Amino acid sequence: MRFRRKTLGIAGVAVAGALLLAGCSTGGSGNTNGNGGSSAATTGFNAAVDKVINPSTKKGGTLKLASTDDCDSWDPARTYYGWCLNMQRLQSRTLVNYSKVNGTKFTLAPDLATDLGSHNADYTEWTYTLKDGLKFSDGSAITAQDVKYAVERSYATDVITGGPGFYFTAIIDAPSSYKGPYKSGDLPSSAIEVSGNKITFHLKKAFADFNYLLALPTSAPVPKAKDTGANYTKQPVASGPFVISAYTPKKSVTFTRNKYWTQSTDDIRKPLADEIDLTINSNSDDIDNQLRTGALDARMDTAVNPTFQSQILTQPKLKANADNPAGPTTRYTAIATSVAPFDNIHCRKAVFYAWDKAAGLAVAGGAAAGKIAYSATPPGILGYDPSYNPYPSGKDNTGDVTKAKEELKACGKPNGFSTKYAYSTPDVTNGKAFAAVKAALGRVGIQVSPATASAADYYATFVGSPNNVKNQGLGLIAAGWGADFPTPYGMFQNIVNGGAILPQGNSNYASINIPEVNKILDDTGTPSTQESGEKLNHALMEGAQFLPTRYAADLWYRNPRMTNVTANNALGFGAYDVVNVGVSDGK
Repeated sequence: MRFRRKTLGIAGVAVAGALLLAGCSTGGSGNTNGNGGSSAATTGFNAAVDKVINPSTKKGGTLKLASTDDCDSWDPARTYYGWCLNMQRLQSRTLVNYSKVNGTKFTLAPDLATDLGSHNADYTEWTYTLKDGLKFSDGSAITAQDVKYAVERSYATDVITGGPGFYFTAIIDAPSSYKGPYKSGDLPSSAIEVSGNKITFHLKKAFADFNYLLALPTSAPVPKAKDTGANYTKQPVASGPFVISAYTPKKSVTFTRNKYWTQSTDDIRKPLADEIDLTINSNSDDIDNQLRTGALDARMDTAVNPTFQSQILTQPKLKANADNPAGPTTRYTAIATSVAPFDNIHCRKAVFYAWDKAAGLAVAGGAAAGKIAYSATPPGILGYDPSYNPYPSGKDNTGDVTKAKEELKACGKPNGFSTKYAYSTPDVTNGKAFAAVKAALGRVGIQVSPATASAADYYATFVGSPNNVKNQGLGLIAAGWGADFPTPYGMFQNIVNGGAILPQGNSNYASINIPEVNKILDDTGTPSTQESGEKLNHALMEGAQFLPTRYAADLWYRNPRMTNVTANNALGFGAYDVVNVGVSDGK
């Protein structure tokens, strides 16, 4: 999933963030805190990584959150930043969702559906029955047709930009001419069939992990009569326990309780707060200062900045209220072959060898930010191999200048060349990372200039448009990604499969299109193995377009007054799972 700085947004998912790890199960959970298991703790460093801390049933009060920029979208079909997927748990429900989001093993459970669905022998048909008594925030009934309509919207890529809708449009057996509900009306029953409160998805290829797709907010029900297309982000109709009651783009979002949501229909969410306020503040250091003084409860989009991080790690009182979750998240730079001279593999390899990964890790925050990555596949995903390092950058990981210069000669650019490095703003760390890249590549004559965009626009339209990447000469693209679900497909499908390239809202930023990579990812009917994962990892690295820099971890801080606190490693890159959080003082 996309990083915001975060990453990641991943930007993360991208980002300072931990994310979806391998080992997710699909069993139910009886835990009343909504995060599975019975373990709980009061407080302590890293206590919330895999436990629910400060357990409480006290209701009321206002949770005060902050972010440095707005979500890519509040429309559940269009959002893809990890922290925004986390925030969607406040307002959006899906047929299946995560009942346990902390730790490294996540649990799927029925949400709007009565169970985890049924499927035919070859996983090409999946059927679900909706629960009785479900209502939207406007009081109207939630129906199976509303779920169908939500998925149909993903086909309208000229209107519904961004988001993980590609997963659905790639496998549902829809007519090739279908362009979404705005232009083509309803999908035929041969694609998605609705009968009363039952919905059946007909797939054109076997997909055993379909329940993981349904846990994404893309399939959250949307009432057709209230759909405003590209403007739906301004006032989405809620199916979850909270509804957006006030929204000023790029300034603030207020969530209040959805009076039509009922606890009896929801075994996943156990909301306590009456209101949740999100303040959008581009001054990241100011957010940290407010966290330190207790004026804010938590930040959502990015981990704390280096200054506050240092204070947390050296002051026991602050450290006791912090967490440093890690998981299969890869920070990387995508190299666009549409931008000369990167159409020459040796020019790309020159960048690989000249890159100073040690400086990048230091800028990100040192050991608390993760560890240096030698290949694309992160820990927790089949195919990860810590001994595989196809482009060694010296014993100290500061780069192999000699090897980089050899590659420059091989690509016909012995004196180097000029290119642009794209990254999102206003993230403080991204700017420092650019300086480190400029210095490292400058040693071999590669001159790098910055190309920036607001974090809210960066992935959707800036680097998410292949034409914009080419036209603006964005040769190097800073990115981060966490697995949408714990398989090689869940990690890599959207970011490296040539078949996933979109004209807008594209997540394959460098338009990577390697036949062997595509073949492995397209084989969704065969269970993933370590061997097939390694083949994918090797094929991707041999193409020299995906330059991994680190496997990310992030440091998050929580106000001591927060109750029922746990890290959302499944969707939020380690940010706290705010849907179930309360406040001890009731204020």
